[in-house]
Amino acid sequence: MKYLFLLGTALAVSTPAMAQEAGVFDEGDPAAIRMDRGHIVVTPTREPTPVTEIGQSVSIVTRDQIERTQATTATDVLARLPGVTVVQSGGFGQPSSVFIRGAENSQSLVLIDGVRINDPGDVGGGFDFGALTIGQFDRVEVVRGSSGVLWGSRAIGGVINFITARPTEQWTARGQAEYGWRDRRNVSASAAGLVGPVGLTLGGNWLKGDGYSAFNEDRGATEKDGFESKSANARAEVELAQGLSVDAGGFYTKANYDYDNTGADALNVGRKRDTLGYANVRYSGLEDRLSARIGYGINDTNRISDDAVFGPYETNGRTERFEGQLSFAPIEMASVQLGAETEKQKFDDNFGSKDSTSIDSYYGNLTVRPLTGLTLNGGLRYDDNADFGHKTSFAANGAWVIGEGDEAPILRASYGEGFKAPSLYQLYSNAGFRALDPETSKSWDAGVELPFAQGTGAFTVTYFDRKTKNLIDYDLTQFNYYNVGRARAQGVELGMQVTNWEGFDVNIAATYLDATNELTGARLARRPRTNLYASIDKAWELGLKLGADLRVGGGRYDDTANTQYVGGNVVVGLRGAFEVTDNVEVYGRVENLFDEHYEVVRTYGTPGRSAYAGVRVKM
Repeated sequence: MKYLFLLGTALAVSTPAMAQEAGVFDEGDPAAIRMDRGHIVVTPTREPTPVTEIGQSVSIVTRDQIERTQATTATDVLARLPGVTVVQSGGFGQPSSVFIRGAENSQSLVLIDGVRINDPGDVGGGFDFGALTIGQFDRVEVVRGSSGVLWGSRAIGGVINFITARPTEQWTARGQAEYGWRDRRNVSASAAGLVGPVGLTLGGNWLKGDGYSAFNEDRGATEKDGFESKSANARAEVELAQGLSVDAGGFYTKANYDYDNTGADALNVGRKRDTLGYANVRYSGLEDRLSARIGYGINDTNRISDDAVFGPYETNGRTERFEGQLSFAPIEMASVQLGAETEKQKFDDNFGSKDSTSIDSYYGNLTVRPLTGLTLNGGLRYDDNADFGHKTSFAANGAWVIGEGDEAPILRASYGEGFKAPSLYQLYSNAGFRALDPETSKSWDAGVELPFAQGTGAFTVTYFDRKTKNLIDYDLTQFNYYNVGRARAQGVELGMQVTNWEGFDVNIAATYLDATNELTGARLARRPRTNLYASIDKAWELGLKLGADLRVGGGRYDDTANTQYVGGNVVVGLRGAFEVTDNVEVYGRVENLFDEHYEVVRTYGTPGRSAYAGVRVKM
């Protein structure tokens, strides 16, 4: 009853505010960015596009929203979005997966500043979110649904893009320091501005704590599994001539952590290191009707799992990419986008596994605007994989703004196909080559966005359906990877956001998901049928901010045979902040207020009641 009371109170408090006369809507206010219907996003189309012209389902998380919720890790941010499920095997540093609409973690493409960071040394070629902090990022864009035509392999479930700040004429800087439960310390800083003609962005984050046992302490664990993480990012850009510019940057993170993997306390230690580098040459001309880019990106990873009994297992992965892209709008109502990419992956481990592969790709996309408010997109992609041959994929989507004004509804629909070859780890690790088939998918969705309160609020509902063939899974009895055959994920996403309405911010994200193995009828492991996140925040002119959130996770099966069931959970958090000056803010929060004891992955622990306090400075 106490959880229902908190949620009911949040909705009751927010509802009168929505019904009041609209206040002034500041288009430059970062808190209002999601409600700004003319706002520009870059991830869905790989180039700046108004969100009203996007036919896919997109979520945008701004720096203001990250700070308001006091998030410290990437999973803190992603767990608050519709259609997204986060599963972590213990605390910070432990393996963490993100399922978009029930897709495998390895079936979603992860980017930093538009550059792929998926790990070819990962089991499925995915990205382990367990050690990624959020302090150095200014914005997160999440595209739900297949984006394989524009983004290629691994974009079956969707795309997640972590974006750092861009320099302006005036230098800006921010920093924060935080301390809390079990001696957890977090410090981050970033700055952006101009040095002569060069625009610079710099940032870093340090996080260290005693942590809690990866093996559930409620099951008798006593040993804490601590962690330490260091990360840094840098970017430079300069305009060489009118319309011609170059930019280059990088991202580095290293995490050390303790872990358990035996159903009991263990003195195991792990390490993760990711290094990302990129460079681009860009051109824009013909009154911005023509744009072109040539880019290079490299991602190098190292993973060490040092078992106290059996010794270390080490993997190394490297991906190098060259890509070119051209966009041209011959007339206002139509534009075409063409691109080519070549990618090479390498993988090795300390047990003798070593191999590489490559893929060449070509894609094209046509955008037309036949009517006022209507945008249609259609595209093709051709992939030529060195090991698995060629594959052609198709995608189409559309967005229709019905009417004019801030409260005009938007209809969205999309169809997409995906293609993902088995990872080098799945093919070659431990037992030698395995005869696996590539994963393929076909998906579609349709939804509506209904703005209200003169554009400061929006309600969205989306239905999605994805069918996957040759889904790759692990056989615990044969200790090998195999193709499932057919899997299907379908469901409904509901979202409501209210931004800066009489000082109120409200966010509700609910998902119903039916993800099953179509051959056996079993539910896919670790995918809850239902997931709910709700939050409310209130700001006063005197500088005080108070907020609360509620997370309700549904039950799930922990194994493919559906024999090990993990129950649901209800977790409540409270937070507050106070602006001491225009540039200094102190804040604090209590997570898991009622000390809910639960598991997300069977036998692995989750944090109990914990408190944190910090200070944030902006310049």
